[in-house]
Amino acid sequence: MRTLHLAKGRDASTRRRHPWLFSGAVAREEGVSPDGAVEARDAAGAFLARGFASPASAIVARFWTFEDRTLDAEFVRARVQSAIDLRRRVVPPETDGYRVVNAEGDFLPGLVVDRFGGVLVVQASTEGTDRARPLWLPPLLEAFPGAAVVQKNSLPSRKAEGLPQGDELLAGDALPERAAFLERGLSFVAEVSAGQKTGFFLDQRENRHVVRSLAAGRSLLNLFSYSGAFGVAALAGGATRVAHVDVSGAALELARENHRRNGQPVGGADSRVETREADVFDDLRARVQAGESWDFIVTDPPAFAKRKADVDKACRGYKDINRLAFQLLAPGGLLLACSCSGRISPDLFQKVIFAAALDARRPARLLERRGAGLDHPVSIDCPEGDYLKAFLLSV
Repeated sequence: MRTLHLAKGRDASTRRRHPWLFSGAVAREEGVSPDGAVEARDAAGAFLARGFASPASAIVARFWTFEDRTLDAEFVRARVQSAIDLRRRVVPPETDGYRVVNAEGDFLPGLVVDRFGGVLVVQASTEGTDRARPLWLPPLLEAFPGAAVVQKNSLPSRKAEGLPQGDELLAGDALPERAAFLERGLSFVAEVSAGQKTGFFLDQRENRHVVRSLAAGRSLLNLFSYSGAFGVAALAGGATRVAHVDVSGAALELARENHRRNGQPVGGADSRVETREADVFDDLRARVQAGESWDFIVTDPPAFAKRKADVDKACRGYKDINRLAFQLLAPGGLLLACSCSGRISPDLFQKVIFAAALDARRPARLLERRGAGLDHPVSIDCPEGDYLKAFLLSV
């Protein structure tokens, strides 16, 4: 077993069961582990934790257990099965698109598994998790017999560790480019090969359901629309019309397809769907200048802050987007303001949104603070996993 001996006074985080070990905490190491397993011991030699190593990363190890036990097939199988059992209890009916394993939130650091119908999309974000494949793949194949399993490797963390970036087929006949699935009875397509993340933003499922429940008789402006899923949900809930704005023409084509899959015409006299390929900031300013009015607006931009140094600039971007959105809302209108930037705390994001309302001169009420669905659990020992913020406001 490869052993990492921590420097004196640098073991507090590990004793608090945080699963990440940074290189600066390690005083020395000894031994080798062909399978990538690693254990941590304090300066006196006492056992602390066991996990898998990522020597080329600043996070040199991710711990899977704080008990002095072997990381064997039985242990990992139980962890994977526990994650699957949770989903059976919390995933809503008529839904076969959901997160099966949520990394640290399921005590399987570095491993994400999303299900899209008959396809599982895996992200093994570190060398250690990648080398642990013989442990976590078999229980997935047993739980989802016949499923195609794809490992998407184009992750910044893998690139930083010098790991392969090309997608891998772990089970099935051929790499699927797309996968159809259901979400509360609505039909969607995930872009497994070319899409963002694992191919679809499953973390917003419950927020889409809220939009659907409040959309009756309202017009919806969906900004940074990507797959168009918020708009599909809104029309299913009785929205009068939907407009999607995204800089990507391919994303808008996917949005149109998802509408058609649900019997929602795009184009023609009976269409209630508009798509516009444009920079969202520019488009919003033009809509404000034109005096447009909307009953419901969703702002769901990509992560503006991927590094700590990006936080100030990101806050300015979030404020600008939501200030313009506030200006477009009709009296009594609703805004769902989202941020998936883990570097932006909920408190900071709330301050940014309130500042946007103040600058827009639109008195607003915060109706609800929301996040990801129950299939995206967060370990209380690793709060960094709580990244998605979605604030529902009324003006």
